[in-house]
Amino acid sequence: MGAVVQAGTVHGDLHVHSPFAPGIPRQIPLRPRNFTDRETEFDRLDAAASAAREDGSPRVVVLSGPGGVGKTALATGFLHAAADSFPDGALYTDLRGFAGGGPVDPAGVLDGFLRTLHTDPARIALDPMGRAAQFRSLTAGRRMAFLLDNAASAAQVRMLLPGAGAHIVLVTTRLRLAGLAADGAVSVAVEPLGETAAARLVERILGAERARGEADAVRRLVGLCGRLPLALCAAASPLSLRPRQSVGHLADRLADERDRLARLSREEELSVRTALDASYAALSDPARRLYRGLGHAAGPDASLPAMSALLDAEPADAEEAADELVSVHLLEEHTAGRYRQHDLNRLHARRLLEDEESTAERGQARRRLIDHYLDSAVDADAVLNPGRWHLGSRYSDRRGGERFADRGSALVWLESELANLSAWVAACRADGPSEVSWQLCEALRTLFVQRKHFDTWATTYTAGLAAARDLDDPAAQAFMLDGLGVLRLHRGEAAAARQPLNAALEMWTRAGHDLGRASALEDVGVAELAMGAPAAAAERFAWAMRIHERLGRRRGIALMRRRMGEAARDRGDGVAAEGHFQAALEYFTEDDEPYMRLRTLVGLAACRRSFDADAGGAAAEALRIATALGADAEIAGINVLMADAAAAEGRTADEREHLSTASTIYSRLGSPRAEEIRRRIAAPPPPGTR
Repeated sequence: MGAVVQAGTVHGDLHVHSPFAPGIPRQIPLRPRNFTDRETEFDRLDAAASAAREDGSPRVVVLSGPGGVGKTALATGFLHAAADSFPDGALYTDLRGFAGGGPVDPAGVLDGFLRTLHTDPARIALDPMGRAAQFRSLTAGRRMAFLLDNAASAAQVRMLLPGAGAHIVLVTTRLRLAGLAADGAVSVAVEPLGETAAARLVERILGAERARGEADAVRRLVGLCGRLPLALCAAASPLSLRPRQSVGHLADRLADERDRLARLSREEELSVRTALDASYAALSDPARRLYRGLGHAAGPDASLPAMSALLDAEPADAEEAADELVSVHLLEEHTAGRYRQHDLNRLHARRLLEDEESTAERGQARRRLIDHYLDSAVDADAVLNPGRWHLGSRYSDRRGGERFADRGSALVWLESELANLSAWVAACRADGPSEVSWQLCEALRTLFVQRKHFDTWATTYTAGLAAARDLDDPAAQAFMLDGLGVLRLHRGEAAAARQPLNAALEMWTRAGHDLGRASALEDVGVAELAMGAPAAAAERFAWAMRIHERLGRRRGIALMRRRMGEAARDRGDGVAAEGHFQAALEYFTEDDEPYMRLRTLVGLAACRRSFDADAGGAAAEALRIATALGADAEIAGINVLMADAAAAEGRTADEREHLSTASTIYSRLGSPRAEEIRRRIAAPPPPGTR
């Protein structure tokens, strides 16, 4: 469970290949169905895109209008139609300016954008302004499209503007965002559809013959729905499944419902609520249950397995209910297999939960959804890091069996569900069960270490610590404190890490948890090592190793031998360091723990290099394992180490080959080391080399 730091001259951390591997990003949600009659707005967007192409400068367009008017449909429809104009890709984010829980922090969005653009996570700036600068640098000179959906403020958007290039940035919002005018933004007001266009939308849903046969009723329906596309689609779509039901009957029902809801003050709210109520009433019982149940969701979207857990139903039944909701425009499949509700649908669903389900029913459904996320996260973490010891009880009582076939699939799941998992950490801290809050944090630990999600690491573990304090659970508090200390170590803040790590050590002692004490001692030792105090670090590692020996934990002993090798190396004792690393390698086999074997081999190779011993064998094996794992940053670092060895032996051609490989990888990862390596390659070779 201890922190991971690099040894010697090798830099970086594990970078596993995933869906985020190099490629052109195409993140715009699926093309909207039944999109119609926005020619004027399309023309203005097309003009902006053309202007960007002509002078190579970004264009920012703010699409403003009430909820449900079709701003996102307009933006996604245009960007799909204009995809060829932006060959370097398209990025999307939902800024959640009008959803529950408050708007998204743009610093977190930048972190995601930089990862998508293949920046090494370890090299992403810690401060928001630094990230914004990196983002501008990466996008400069490209031709890209950006959709910033549901923006809450000009400041939120301004942080996310790209660098110079033939870009188009579409911003959707319910506000005016006049402050963006200073950034050259133009505003396009998205109004409700005209009566003729709204009638055409209904015609597309119902078919021309049916709609024209009840033209007067269609006009009534259009008026009752306020000419809002969201309301029109919600109201008319159920009729497409009921060919014998008349449009006039639906209009009569909507008129009655509208009278009942007339206390609502805003016309668009009244129109949407009336239409959603009518559409909901026409659903099958499973679809109604799913629609209501999605009101429990804490995060931005849901997968089919999550819906299956929510309904306590077979996956096929959950998929059938989801398909029904999609078919009547009450749910959107924004990417394959992932679904989300419009924020107006989410609010509507939550009202229905209060109106139609008992407290017990609501609690059971919410707990099933929570258990799905916690059990899946525990399974994924156990696959990613099978040798780590655990505090939460779910690890010894894994309910779902083996969900993940290998480390790659486990990592992909954690990455794709991170927004939902972090949202549940906060939700369980606020509304219970508090123990789930810190248990989810534990399940995210390996992901955070490997993928450097520093912002989410900080916010989740801070919430988890608060939840553990609410429970007065010293062991849980210690785990959260230790995690916050390790976060600071990974951020290069060793001095700041000592306070939470020492607090964790005290709390583990209070809890009487020896394994936790050993873990905290290791992490305090890592901090000492990073601060240039290898003797003090060695004392901590030796203390931790004695605990592992008393508990009979061979893995813990091996890990401490590796740590003591690092301390001995930094003290200048190469013989002792060699012995410790070799002892660790006897335990960390490639079959059982390839990552730990890789790290130990890197430490051994760097140690041998520092004492002018032959590091070739250890480096070669490390390179082979790193290649099998797809650990790009490690591969680059090992090549630098091999280049150092070649340089020391006067093998200039070999040195340059290794440096070239490292330079290519570092450039792809966006690492600052790329420039350093390029300068080294450009330097003339010393005389007498070959």
